[in-house]
Parts: sequence; structure tokens; C-alpha cells
Amino acid sequence: MYAHFQRGAVPGREAYPFFSIALENLVVVGGWLLATYLFWPVWQPAGIPVLGIGWLLLVLVIQILLKKHNCSGCYYYGKWCHLGWGKIAAVLFEPNSGNPKVGEKLALFYVLSPPTILVTSLLFLIFGHPTPAYWGVWGLYLLSIAISFPLRKSGCRQCALRNVCPGSAVKQGAAQ
Repeated sequence: MYAHFQRGAVPGREAYPFFSIALENLVVVGGWLLATYLFWPVWQPAGIPVLGIGWLLLVLVIQILLKKHNCSGCYYYGKWCHLGWGKIAAVLFEPNSGNPKVGEKLALFYVLSPPTILVTSLLFLIFGHPTPAYWGVWGLYLLSIAISFPLRKSGCRQCALRNVCPGSAVKQGAAQ
């Protein structure tokens, strides 16, 4: 575990239940897939959905890098964290093999993605030629954003690193 995490670890959940891991991953991965659908028709030079494909590649690369730079040095490395990604990191990377400063910068992906997706898709809704299915997917994407915040906060509230994790969704000293 990264040294700055060791100093701030508090009692927390040792392993999260499979149901909550599956639910949170369903919302997170579902949001990425919905965003892919929303990006797909926006920019298609020569009929190639450049924005949709680019989004998928970006998500894949960022997620691999986050597992290295954040998850490999986390308390939950090799354990079932609220997303189960500690187990994935343990399969892909050696412990403490990343750089937490790089991980913090990469995590901005989670902050910047929703507004980027919303603005881009809203512009397509206004100026493009959206189908009724596109409107439906846009509504589902809004719902996935609304659901993701309480799920994340619940996971953070139980986390052993809630007080020192830069991405924690709970305030310092929050109760379990």
C-alpha cells in the first residue's frame, strides 16, 4: 500500500459483497456503454463513428492505467473493493507499481466525462438528427449519473481509506 494511505487507514469494510460490486459495476460500465451510444452518431467522417470508437479506446486505456496507478497501491489491492477492481489490479500489476500522483490526474476522467458527454449529446439532440432511441438512451444516461453518486458515496463511506483517498466522496471522519 502506498505510504500516504498507510498513515490514514481507518477501520472499514474488508471485502464488499458481490451484489453491491455487481450493481456498482453495472451502473459504471453501463454508463460508459450508454455514452458510447451517445457519441456514436455525433461525428462520422466517411461513415466511421470516430467519436464513439475513440471514447471506447479512451475508457479502456484510462481504466488500465487507473488500475496500475491507483489500485496497485490501494488498501484493497488483491481484495474485493466496492468495485472489485483491487482483484483486477492484482492480476495485472505488481503491488505499489504505479505512481499515485499520476493516478490522481487520471482520475479526473471521472470528473470531466459526465459534463463532456452531456454537452456533446445535448448538442447532437439540438442540432443533429436524433432518433427516438437516442432520446431514450440519453434519458438512461442521465439516470445512470443520478444513481452513480449515491452508490459511490455508500462505497466510500465503508472504505478503510475514506479519510485519505483523494477521490473519497465522504467527508473526513465520516461514520461507517
